[in-house]
Amino acid sequence: MYDNEHLCMDLILNIRKINRLLDKYTKYLNQKYNITLPQLICLYEIKKERSINLTELTRHVNLNNSAITGIIDRLEMKGYVQRVKSGQDRRIINIELTEKGIDFVDRSFQVLEEDCFFEKNKFDEQAIIDLIKSIHKITDSIDPEVKKMKIN
Repeated sequence: MYDNEHLCMDLILNIRKINRLLDKYTKYLNQKYNITLPQLICLYEIKKERSINLTELTRHVNLNNSAITGIIDRLEMKGYVQRVKSGQDRRIINIELTEKGIDFVDRSFQVLEEDCFFEKNKFDEQAIIDLIKSIHKITDSIDPEVKKMKIN
Protein backbone atom coordinates (compact mmCIF):
# COMPACT_ATOMS: atom_id res chain seq x y z
CA MET A 1 0.00 0.00 0.00
CA TYR A 2 2.80 2.43 0.89
CA ASP A 3 6.22 2.63 -0.66
CA ASN A 4 8.34 3.24 2.46
CA GLU A 5 11.35 4.18 0.34
CA HIS A 6 9.41 6.93 -1.41
CA LEU A 7 6.98 8.31 1.16
CA CYS A 8 7.42 11.91 -0.01
CA MET A 9 6.53 10.95 -3.60
CA ASP A 10 3.54 8.90 -2.41
CA LEU A 11 2.34 11.91 -0.44
CA ILE A 12 2.78 14.23 -3.44
CA LEU A 13 0.91 11.82 -5.74
CA ASN A 14 -1.98 11.55 -3.31
CA ILE A 15 -2.17 15.32 -2.86
CA ARG A 16 -2.19 15.68 -6.67
CA LYS A 17 -5.02 13.15 -6.84
CA ILE A 18 -7.02 15.14 -4.28
CA ASN A 19 -6.32 18.30 -6.30
CA ARG A 20 -7.70 16.68 -9.47
CA LEU A 21 -10.76 15.43 -7.60
CA LEU A 22 -11.37 18.94 -6.24
CA ASP A 23 -11.14 20.30 -9.80
CA LYS A 24 -13.81 17.80 -10.85
CA TYR A 25 -15.88 18.68 -7.81
CA THR A 26 -15.80 22.38 -8.67
CA LYS A 27 -17.12 21.55 -12.16
CA TYR A 28 -19.87 19.47 -10.57
CA LEU A 29 -20.79 22.34 -8.21
CA ASN A 30 -20.84 24.80 -11.11
CA GLN A 31 -23.13 22.56 -13.18
CA LYS A 32 -25.47 21.69 -10.32
CA TYR A 33 -25.48 24.89 -8.21
CA ASN A 34 -23.98 27.57 -10.50
CA ILE A 35 -21.09 28.20 -8.09
CA THR A 36 -17.47 27.07 -8.12
CA LEU A 37 -15.44 25.81 -5.19
CA PRO A 38 -13.09 28.85 -5.26
CA GLN A 39 -16.17 31.11 -5.19
CA LEU A 40 -17.57 29.18 -2.22
CA ILE A 41 -14.24 29.38 -0.43
CA CYS A 42 -14.18 33.16 -0.95
CA LEU A 43 -17.77 33.49 0.27
CA TYR A 44 -16.85 31.45 3.36
CA GLU A 45 -13.91 33.74 4.18
CA ILE A 46 -15.92 36.90 3.54
CA LYS A 47 -18.70 35.66 5.83
CA LYS A 48 -16.18 34.68 8.51
CA GLU A 49 -14.41 38.07 8.39
CA ARG A 50 -17.60 40.11 7.69
CA SER A 51 -15.52 42.64 5.73
CA ILE A 52 -12.19 41.93 4.05
CA ASN A 53 -9.98 43.61 1.47
CA LEU A 54 -8.71 41.80 -1.63
CA THR A 55 -5.14 41.47 -0.32
CA GLU A 56 -6.30 39.77 2.88
CA LEU A 57 -8.72 37.55 0.97
CA THR A 58 -5.91 36.52 -1.39
CA ARG A 59 -3.80 35.44 1.59
CA HIS A 60 -6.66 33.63 3.32
CA VAL A 61 -7.71 31.53 0.32
CA ASN A 62 -4.29 30.99 -1.29
CA LEU A 63 -5.21 32.29 -4.73
CA ASN A 64 -3.46 34.97 -6.75
CA ASN A 65 -4.73 38.54 -7.13
CA SER A 66 -6.06 38.15 -10.66
CA ALA A 67 -8.01 35.00 -9.74
CA ILE A 68 -9.52 36.71 -6.68
CA THR A 69 -10.47 39.78 -8.71
CA GLY A 70 -12.25 37.61 -11.28
CA ILE A 71 -14.03 35.62 -8.59
CA ILE A 72 -15.19 38.77 -6.80
CA ASP A 73 -16.35 40.28 -10.12
CA ARG A 74 -18.48 37.17 -10.79
CA LEU A 75 -19.85 37.10 -7.23
CA GLU A 76 -20.68 40.79 -7.50
CA MET A 77 -22.53 40.20 -10.80
CA LYS A 78 -24.57 37.48 -9.05
CA GLY A 79 -25.42 39.99 -6.32
CA TYR A 80 -23.67 38.02 -3.53
CA VAL A 81 -20.97 40.55 -2.61
CA GLN A 82 -20.38 44.28 -2.76
CA ARG A 83 -17.31 46.44 -2.76
CA VAL A 84 -17.39 48.97 0.06
CA LYS A 85 -14.97 51.88 0.50
CA SER A 86 -13.38 52.13 3.91
CA GLY A 87 -14.51 55.09 5.97
CA GLN A 88 -10.99 55.97 7.14
CA ASP A 89 -9.12 55.55 3.85
CA ARG A 90 -11.30 55.72 0.75
CA ARG A 91 -8.56 54.02 -1.29
CA ILE A 92 -9.15 50.81 0.66
CA ILE A 93 -12.01 48.75 -0.70
CA ASN A 94 -13.46 45.94 1.37
CA ILE A 95 -15.62 43.07 0.17
CA GLU A 96 -18.80 42.32 2.10
CA LEU A 97 -21.71 39.94 1.62
CA THR A 98 -25.05 41.34 0.51
CA GLU A 99 -28.31 40.07 2.02
CA LYS A 100 -28.67 37.84 -1.03
CA GLY A 101 -25.10 36.64 -0.47
CA ILE A 102 -25.71 35.85 3.19
CA ASP A 103 -28.79 33.81 2.28
CA PHE A 104 -26.90 32.02 -0.51
CA VAL A 105 -23.92 31.22 1.72
CA ASP A 106 -26.14 29.79 4.45
CA ARG A 107 -28.00 27.57 1.96
CA SER A 108 -24.80 26.60 0.13
CA PHE A 109 -22.97 25.42 3.21
CA GLN A 110 -25.96 23.29 4.16
CA VAL A 111 -25.95 21.78 0.65
CA LEU A 112 -22.16 21.37 0.78
CA GLU A 113 -22.42 19.39 4.00
CA GLU A 114 -25.05 17.13 2.42
CA ASP A 115 -23.38 16.92 -1.01
CA CYS A 116 -19.75 16.79 0.14
CA PHE A 117 -16.95 15.85 -2.26
CA PHE A 118 -16.14 12.72 -0.25
CA GLU A 119 -18.37 10.21 1.49
CA LYS A 120 -18.44 11.72 4.98
CA ASN A 121 -20.48 8.84 6.32
CA LYS A 122 -17.37 6.65 5.97
CA PHE A 123 -15.60 8.75 8.63
CA ASP A 124 -16.52 9.74 12.13
CA GLU A 125 -16.10 13.37 13.12
CA GLN A 126 -12.85 12.69 15.01
CA ALA A 127 -11.30 11.01 11.95
CA ILE A 128 -12.07 14.11 9.87
CA ILE A 129 -10.61 16.38 12.57
CA ASP A 130 -7.48 14.19 12.69
CA LEU A 131 -7.17 14.41 8.90
CA ILE A 132 -7.43 18.20 9.04
CA LYS A 133 -4.73 18.28 11.74
CA SER A 134 -2.47 16.07 9.60
CA ILE A 135 -2.95 18.31 6.57
CA HIS A 136 -2.07 21.34 8.75
CA LYS A 137 1.11 19.57 9.87
CA ILE A 138 2.08 18.98 6.25
CA THR A 139 1.41 22.55 5.14
CA ASP A 140 3.16 23.95 8.21
CA SER A 141 6.22 21.76 7.69
CA ILE A 142 6.90 22.61 4.06
CA ASP A 143 10.52 23.55 3.47
CA PRO A 144 11.01 27.25 4.34
CA GLU A 145 12.73 27.84 0.98
CA VAL A 146 9.57 26.71 -0.80
CA LYS A 147 7.52 29.02 1.42
CA LYS A 148 9.74 31.97 0.40
CA MET A 149 9.06 31.36 -3.29
CA LYS A 150 6.75 33.93 -4.78
CA ILE A 151 3.86 32.07 -6.37
CA ASN A 152 1.74 33.96 -8.88
